Amino acid sequence: MIQLLAFILTLNGMHILYRLSDKQLEKTKKSNWVWLTQHIKLAKLSCFVSLFVAGLLLMAQYGNSIGFISWWIFATPLIFGLILWINDVTSKPEPKRKPRQNI
Repeated sequence: MIQLLAFILTLNGMHILYRLSDKQLEKTKKSNWVWLTQHIKLAKLSCFVSLFVAGLLLMAQYGNSIGFISWWIFATPLIFGLILWINDVTSKPEPKRKPRQNI
Protein backbone atom coordinates (compact mmCIF):
# COMPACT_ATOMS: atom_id res chain seq x y z
CA MET A 1 0.00 0.00 0.00
CA ILE A 2 2.86 2.36 0.84
CA GLN A 3 4.50 1.56 -2.49
CA LEU A 4 1.32 2.42 -4.38
CA LEU A 5 0.96 5.71 -2.50
CA ALA A 6 4.61 6.55 -3.18
CA PHE A 7 4.09 5.72 -6.86
CA ILE A 8 1.03 7.98 -7.09
CA LEU A 9 2.73 10.86 -5.24
CA THR A 10 5.80 10.59 -7.46
CA LEU A 11 3.73 10.43 -10.63
CA ASN A 12 1.65 13.42 -9.57
CA GLY A 13 4.69 15.50 -8.66
CA MET A 14 6.59 14.72 -11.84
CA HIS A 15 3.58 15.31 -14.08
CA ILE A 16 2.75 18.72 -12.67
CA LEU A 17 6.40 19.82 -12.65
CA TYR A 18 6.63 18.79 -16.30
CA ARG A 19 3.49 20.78 -17.12
CA LEU A 20 5.00 23.84 -15.43
CA SER A 21 8.38 23.63 -17.17
CA ASP A 22 9.40 26.54 -19.37
CA LYS A 23 8.97 24.59 -22.60
CA GLN A 24 5.49 23.33 -21.70
CA LEU A 25 4.11 26.45 -20.01
CA GLU A 26 2.49 27.87 -23.16
CA LYS A 27 0.80 24.55 -23.92
CA THR A 28 -0.38 24.35 -20.32
CA LYS A 29 -1.97 27.79 -20.55
CA LYS A 30 -4.02 26.60 -23.55
CA SER A 31 -5.11 23.29 -22.04
CA ASN A 32 -7.35 22.13 -19.23
CA TRP A 33 -4.40 22.56 -16.84
CA VAL A 34 -4.64 26.37 -16.96
CA TRP A 35 -5.44 26.49 -13.23
CA LEU A 36 -1.85 25.42 -12.54
CA THR A 37 -0.48 28.55 -14.18
CA GLN A 38 -2.38 30.87 -11.86
CA HIS A 39 -0.24 29.91 -8.85
CA ILE A 40 2.97 28.47 -10.30
CA LYS A 41 5.12 28.77 -7.16
CA LEU A 42 2.48 27.16 -4.97
CA ALA A 43 1.98 24.33 -7.45
CA LYS A 44 5.72 23.68 -7.70
CA LEU A 45 6.04 23.74 -3.91
CA SER A 46 3.23 21.21 -3.55
CA CYS A 47 4.96 18.99 -6.13
CA PHE A 48 8.24 19.07 -4.27
CA VAL A 49 6.43 18.28 -1.02
CA SER A 50 4.70 15.39 -2.79
CA LEU A 51 8.05 14.02 -3.99
CA PHE A 52 9.56 14.48 -0.53
CA VAL A 53 6.67 12.63 1.14
CA ALA A 54 6.97 9.78 -1.38
CA GLY A 55 10.65 9.48 -0.53
CA LEU A 56 9.93 9.56 3.20
CA LEU A 57 7.30 6.84 2.85
CA LEU A 58 9.74 4.55 1.08
CA MET A 59 12.50 5.34 3.56
CA ALA A 60 10.17 4.58 6.47
CA GLN A 61 9.34 1.19 5.00
CA TYR A 62 12.76 0.07 3.78
CA GLY A 63 15.31 2.17 5.66
CA ASN A 64 17.15 5.31 4.60
CA SER A 65 19.54 4.12 1.92
CA ILE A 66 17.33 1.48 0.30
CA GLY A 67 14.28 3.76 0.51
CA PHE A 68 16.10 6.53 -1.32
CA ILE A 69 17.31 4.15 -4.03
CA SER A 70 13.83 2.65 -4.41
CA TRP A 71 12.39 6.15 -4.83
CA TRP A 72 14.82 6.74 -7.71
CA ILE A 73 13.82 3.40 -9.19
CA PHE A 74 10.20 4.58 -9.13
CA ALA A 75 11.01 8.06 -10.45
CA THR A 76 13.27 7.28 -13.41
CA PRO A 77 10.86 5.25 -15.56
CA LEU A 78 8.03 7.59 -14.61
CA ILE A 79 9.92 10.58 -15.96
CA PHE A 80 10.72 8.74 -19.19
CA GLY A 81 7.12 7.57 -19.58
CA LEU A 82 5.73 11.04 -18.95
CA ILE A 83 8.03 12.56 -21.54
CA LEU A 84 6.96 10.01 -24.13
CA TRP A 85 3.28 10.36 -23.23
CA ILE A 86 3.08 14.16 -23.20
CA ASN A 87 5.57 15.15 -25.91
CA ASP A 88 4.79 14.96 -29.57
CA VAL A 89 7.31 12.31 -30.63
CA THR A 90 6.39 12.09 -34.30
CA SER A 91 9.26 12.44 -36.71
CA LYS A 92 9.65 15.64 -38.67
CA PRO A 93 9.46 15.39 -42.45
CA GLU A 94 12.84 15.62 -44.10
CA PRO A 95 13.39 18.56 -46.40
CA LYS A 96 13.41 17.78 -50.09
CA ARG A 97 16.87 17.54 -51.54
CA LYS A 98 17.86 19.07 -54.80
CA PRO A 99 18.93 16.49 -57.37
CA ARG A 100 22.60 16.45 -58.19
CA GLN A 101 23.67 17.45 -61.60
CA ASN A 102 26.42 15.38 -63.10
CA ILE A 103 28.88 17.34 -65.15
